[in-house]
Amino acid sequence: MTKRHRILIADDDAFIRRPLEWILSQEGFDARTAADGDECMELLRADPPDLLILDVMMPGLDGFEICRRMQDDHALRRIPIVLLSARGREHDRERGMALGAAEYMTKPYSPTDLMQRIRGLLEPCVVGEER
Repeated sequence: MTKRHRILIADDDAFIRRPLEWILSQEGFDARTAADGDECMELLRADPPDLLILDVMMPGLDGFEICRRMQDDHALRRIPIVLLSARGREHDRERGMALGAAEYMTKPYSPTDLMQRIRGLLEPCVVGEER
């Protein structure tokens, strides 16, 4: 039986969260959502996912602060982060990558491109698993 990778989507915009959750479910992932930074941190600590899709601009804790906190937490630092943001300046991308993000994509995004990046980040997990 193949493992269903768990992905947490943290975005304050329901028009981003809901379609993304549906797309991920259709692609065979177990997706759950958080509507703000505080809820995201609660879910990360309660049941760490295999990957986090994270908005930068959210109420409460923003995506950059969540990245920083994850890097400071030994149990969370291994989780790949895809920052998905309307902020497309190079400075923002560099900051996100410096804080530990594996990918930085701007909205609007290509679902096909996002799925390729997600699979690329999760593929190393599958290769090392025993059958």
